[in-house]
Amino acid sequence: MNWEQHLNKGLWLVDFWAEWCTACVAQDQVYEELALQFKDDLKIAKINVSDNRILADHFGVRNIPFLILLKEGKIITQMPGIQSKIYLINQIKKQIK
Repeated sequence: MNWEQHLNKGLWLVDFWAEWCTACVAQDQVYEELALQFKDDLKIAKINVSDNRILADHFGVRNIPFLILLKEGKIITQMPGIQSKIYLINQIKKQIK
């Protein structure tokens, strides 16, 4: 199964990041907490842009951190930069009503 088949099912938060990006690494705890809070409704994918340049280009990622919220394969929102946990929770809740 390729990445398109995975992302076409359900609600996904896709995190484009890199090991050398300190802002990206700082967000990891937030993603872990979101994964626990929304374990039945949300899947989280971490895409290392250093290893997956083609995928990052496909989604138009130019800066990191960069988050994309997808539902059934369709982009709901794109979020460049660091996002607060509260903001992310609100974006996710809008999609799982």
